[in-house]
Amino acid sequence: MGTSRTKVVHRLTRAQERQRPVTIHRKHLDADVTSGFVLTVLEEWVVIQDLLVGAHLDAVVLLRLDQVTKVKKHDNCAFVRRAVAGHGVRPAGFECPQDATTGDLLRLADTRSDLICTYLETRDSYWLNIGKVLRIGNKRLDLHFIGKDGVWVDFAESWKLTDITRIEFGGRYIQALEKFGEPAPEVTKTVRR
Repeated sequence: MGTSRTKVVHRLTRAQERQRPVTIHRKHLDADVTSGFVLTVLEEWVVIQDLLVGAHLDAVVLLRLDQVTKVKKHDNCAFVRRAVAGHGVRPAGFECPQDATTGDLLRLADTRSDLICTYLETRDSYWLNIGKVLRIGNKRLDLHFIGKDGVWVDFAESWKLTDITRIEFGGRYIQALEKFGEPAPEVTKTVRR
């Protein structure tokens, strides 16, 4: 059984205040565990900086708060804090209104990175979409998709904002696609999902 939302928010807020890494569990999702430093806790989302290979800061990750079921102090908290400090890199800042909507957060991510990543997750699988934002409407995101091979498709895909469970930007993988992927072609059509 998961922790109450009040406890989840309290633990996330406390971790942010103490700059302590945490491990976040999300129930009924394929990719259900994420570790990192809490950057901010919003009404509907939590923003963290992900940890790569345990002690390297990576992407900024936004998770829907209603899917978080447990927040635990990171198993190697003291080591991670020393290692991150030793690398001379501090967790990223992320400022936005407490009541920021999914669309607002996507716009902020888009201003901070050429490519963003969105997840559509279920209990058994997830759909990972990395690409360039073409349009953010009240209900949908139109994204020009780039594959893991750095090759762009010639159409945009459209996703319901309510289906997006996770948003990422920055991070080594996304930055590699930005730097070494093919130049983006013109988009000829939008595919609705």
